[in-house]
Amino acid sequence: MQEKRELPGALKTLAGVVIVFLLLATGYVIYQAGQVLFPSNTYETALLATVEDTVDAEGVLLFDESYVAGDGTLGYLVADGERVSAGTAVAEVYSDASQAALRQQLTQLGDQIDLLQKSQNTTSAQMETLRKDRSAALYNLMDSLDTADYEDTDAEKEDYLLAQNKLWVITGEVSSFSDQIAALVQQMSSVQAQLGAPTQITAPQTGYFIRSSSSGRLNAGMEDILALGAVDLKAYIESSPEIALDGCAGKIVSGFTWYYAGICSAKEGRKLLGTDGRPLRSGVEIRFPGQAETPLKATLQEVNIDEENDLTRFVLSCEVINGDVLRLNKANAQIIVGESTGLRIPASAVHYLKDDGSEAEGQGENYIPGVYVKYGNLARFCKIDPVDADHPQVQDGDHLIVLPSGTAGSVSQVRLYDEIIVSGQNLYDGKLL
Repeated sequence: MQEKRELPGALKTLAGVVIVFLLLATGYVIYQAGQVLFPSNTYETALLATVEDTVDAEGVLLFDESYVAGDGTLGYLVADGERVSAGTAVAEVYSDASQAALRQQLTQLGDQIDLLQKSQNTTSAQMETLRKDRSAALYNLMDSLDTADYEDTDAEKEDYLLAQNKLWVITGEVSSFSDQIAALVQQMSSVQAQLGAPTQITAPQTGYFIRSSSSGRLNAGMEDILALGAVDLKAYIESSPEIALDGCAGKIVSGFTWYYAGICSAKEGRKLLGTDGRPLRSGVEIRFPGQAETPLKATLQEVNIDEENDLTRFVLSCEVINGDVLRLNKANAQIIVGESTGLRIPASAVHYLKDDGSEAEGQGENYIPGVYVKYGNLARFCKIDPVDADHPQVQDGDHLIVLPSGTAGSVSQVRLYDEIIVSGQNLYDGKLL
């Protein structure tokens, strides 16, 4: 009898658990259905962005260069890319490795003396400026160390020490560095006596010097390479044309103009032509990703499109020279033919309205393009410029670059920091969100 009395209570508990489970399951299904049938709006803020119109190419750099004879254990007296006059000593030949160490020590002593001499050239009126210089140099040094960019750390360290030394002179903590300079000069004389007079290698002509360990050369001359057509130039580029500067101390690049003979697709090559069908001669820049990132102003000399082989052969000239570029022989490049600045919006957020205000499924000649923007708790349709000759479509991945409201010659109504509705259900102008 006791078991019969307890049974109904157990059934009630079980029934309650089942009912709660069914309610939760039903609620979950209803929630998921609601998400599908009535998805929540998603937004993205319209921000300014600049997008470059580039052409990716492969090619070779052509310099007017000559080679500096020299071999053995070499020590260099000038840096890569430094301009030297004919007869300037650019390197010296050492009899053994100990001489190389002595030359390095001698250079370091000279740098220390130069730093201390500069440190004494200061006035009390410079105190606040020097404090700012010291802070800036320290921050620059720390940034370089954090990003593992060690190329400029020596110069940044010298800037910091120079500012600090001058502050010591101004505040009276150090009267002068004369004693330290005298000691370094004496030490320098001793090292110079041990070094002796190694055989020096001089520049055969005026130009920019590049060490043999920093670069190579092409196995064909400039005139022969420039005579190649599109197909032959592509084959040459892909044949590993760069060889080492064996038996040379380096090379001298004379003049200020160098050339880039490149290959790209026929489609990309059309970007290199103006509306008149001639090569672009202004507003063009070139850079070498991963090797020389700073864009350099350039001029297109030739552009020849080979439609049959889907190739474009072009020749570009540049009059800007630096050590990074002078080290290159064969390199991939980006030709920057223009850039566009505007508001970056998702391409998927663009809608097209018909004349009657209804939404079209896609782009049409008479349809009005635009995006829905959140204004308070309302959705407003804001026009953007239709794609035409005056407003070419500029893409940045899955986004478009559109002109902001108020731009001359534009009908765009989108403003900076507008909340663009990327996705929403049954959007229309004036809808309550």
